[in-house]
Amino acid sequence: MSESFERRMKGMPVSPGIAVGCLRVEARGCSAPVTRNILPTEMEREWARFESALAKTEEELHSLKERVAHLSGATEAAIFDAHLLFLRDRTILSRLRKEFPARMQNIDAVYYAVVQNFMEIMRHVDDAYLRSRVTDIGDVLQRVLKNMAPPVAGVGTTSSPCGCDPYVLAAYDLTPSDTADLDPRTVLGFVTEVGSAVSHTAILARSLGIPAVVGVPHLVIDSRVGCQAVLDGYNGLLILNPTAETLAHYRELQAEKEKAYAALEQLKNLPAETLDGHRIRLAANVEFAHEYGAIRRSGAEGVGLYRTEFFLLGGGSLPDEDAQYEHYRNLVESCAPHEVIFRTLDSGGDKLPFEVLEEKEDNPFLGWRGIRVSLSRPEVFKEQLRAILRASAHGKVGVMFPMVSGITEVKEVHALLDECRAELRERSLPYDEHMRVGVMIEVPSAAMMSDVLARHVDFFSIGTNDLTQYTIAVDRVNFRVSGMFRPTHPGVIRMIRQTISAGIPTAICGEMGSDINLLPLLVGLGATELSVGTHLLPLIRFAIRNLRYDECKAMAEQSLLAEDSYTIRNLSQELARKSYPSLFS
Repeated sequence: MSESFERRMKGMPVSPGIAVGCLRVEARGCSAPVTRNILPTEMEREWARFESALAKTEEELHSLKERVAHLSGATEAAIFDAHLLFLRDRTILSRLRKEFPARMQNIDAVYYAVVQNFMEIMRHVDDAYLRSRVTDIGDVLQRVLKNMAPPVAGVGTTSSPCGCDPYVLAAYDLTPSDTADLDPRTVLGFVTEVGSAVSHTAILARSLGIPAVVGVPHLVIDSRVGCQAVLDGYNGLLILNPTAETLAHYRELQAEKEKAYAALEQLKNLPAETLDGHRIRLAANVEFAHEYGAIRRSGAEGVGLYRTEFFLLGGGSLPDEDAQYEHYRNLVESCAPHEVIFRTLDSGGDKLPFEVLEEKEDNPFLGWRGIRVSLSRPEVFKEQLRAILRASAHGKVGVMFPMVSGITEVKEVHALLDECRAELRERSLPYDEHMRVGVMIEVPSAAMMSDVLARHVDFFSIGTNDLTQYTIAVDRVNFRVSGMFRPTHPGVIRMIRQTISAGIPTAICGEMGSDINLLPLLVGLGATELSVGTHLLPLIRFAIRNLRYDECKAMAEQSLLAEDSYTIRNLSQELARKSYPSLFS
């Protein structure tokens, strides 16, 4: 095929917008340093070289943080706090101190091996948030290695100049540092071969207002430097050599989308309410402190899911009760008068490990994870519960527990909560006596027993990812069966309906709640709350305000009679496209 023919490449949209310009392809990455054996007399000098590189990297990260704070605000700049934490991570440094004298090789080669081993473990977990941190670690690794040696010619430079400015940037990957260094005046948008919507790179792109698409297969090898390109950050498309008709279409679409998204911003203070008056709480999923500012800007009604494990386990050592309390209090005060729901430590399986196990679990998804970890470490668990209770004195707080399978665990949790309340009273520390308590519905046994559980808790939150996985026995990261992972499986939909029918407030906090195609189904099934990423809140609010609850309810009843997942998805998608066609193109 001639290179002048139009070609379309599909990826994942992570930052909205349209960019039209010539394509610049950059080769970036972190190559392994040359390895050489060293003498014992060289060890002190090598370690000094490493310490010097750490200090210089720390200075660079602080400078980047200041630049992003100036461009986008302190909350987005806090992304680099995670980089600074990893730079001095005690687990990595301890392993390095052990491996360096054992290998007797130059320090940069040993450091590269230690960090790459850590990154490889992270790449194979199922949790998207955890996988996305690999890029952050690679960012730090790349900087430290660069600061241990003179710059190498060709690294970080363009593979061939495109001869035009501004431009659309294509790269295998961009680190958060790379993204923060981009100048929106010259870089119209970027596209990468790898990446995710929850990576810090994606968060920065949205913050800087740069259209971005990630996950385009064979991007670098199939791209042509200097060719005309259209980047569609709404639908995840890179179009090379666009025809005149395509260019005209995207110029028109660009104007329409800018107008539509400006209208979405005007809705942020309006309730998520259907055309016939059915109200739904629209809250945010939050993992990191740098996202706090986006909660208010997006018009979220508080936080429907705060994943505490990233704060608890991400810094190398477990923070004590007072440190947790201050952290939780900060979020609660930031969201007042809205509620913040804290999910207690969700460790194990595909999540961050609470502690290294002596023996590998054969079936970690069925093993020591979620509430099982917390209940087996009651003193650590009680520290977290007391911290959350203390934070409840400063605003509206709820607490919920992951991976609950039945009533026994709920009773054990209530007993520990009672102990924590008594201990706080003894210390004369205030807390909200009426703090709401809920559980995650992620296990079929919990869904089947939801009528019983509802008598002991105040609310449910359905984790659709795990509920789907456990209901239909499909590991979505196993390529042999991942195609069978269907959240609209009739068995999953019936369990969601059964849970909601238990009669207490029920939220949806999994990926299913972020899919505008499935929104009519969830509304029709009776979900009282949706909790999604902050960047999706404007779209979900707009979609809800263009639905009719009576139509959604009738469609959901029809779906409950369907025999296969495709029929259910098609029913919901048909109503979605009818109700808010402007969100589809």
